Amino acid sequence: MADLLTGLILGGSLRPGERLRESALSQTLGISRNSVREGIRLLEQGRLVRYEMHRGAVVATPTIDELDDLYRTRVHLETLAIMTAPTVEQIAALEGAFDTLVAAAHDGQPRDIVAADMGFHATLVERLGSRRISAFFAQVATEMGYYLLIQSHVDDEPAHVDDAVLAQHRLLLDMAVAGDADAARETLLDHLRENHERIRQILQDGAGRT
Repeated sequence: MADLLTGLILGGSLRPGERLRESALSQTLGISRNSVREGIRLLEQGRLVRYEMHRGAVVATPTIDELDDLYRTRVHLETLAIMTAPTVEQIAALEGAFDTLVAAAHDGQPRDIVAADMGFHATLVERLGSRRISAFFAQVATEMGYYLLIQSHVDDEPAHVDDAVLAQHRLLLDMAVAGDADAARETLLDHLRENHERIRQILQDGAGRT
């Protein structure tokens, strides 16, 4: 149920600030209210849903503070990961994740591209060899998907953007397996910084129009 609600939020069917009425969702989705309630609870833990006084559960509205915190988290985990010497299996996994991103970019569906993008970074984090960290990063990736989809809806030239995404991740892949840890770290930081600033500007522009 949580996955279904996540899909509705990331796909735009449930909008930021929209109330999540258990009875309506239960009827629309053909699922028991208990299942809906449990799904909402899990999404609250994942920060895609929050509770408001007198309104109950609502879809979380993206904020600059949350975005900044997500990128702080990503910088700490991903720089540590990219500076960790990979095994042959981990290199193959990262190459496979890049191939998935290429296929998604060619199909041109924003949600699939975002999922593959974060899948690449999740595969990178798996180099740390910690199931707990990987599980935590999966939650971070879901939240990040929300923000990356905002960026994809605003960009005026999606084909150009997709080419840029592939080029950035191709470079990250090359640096991640080249053995120069410091250079790999700087490449990753440049990538994260550029995207952070882009999404931050989108949120600031949106706040200025309200």
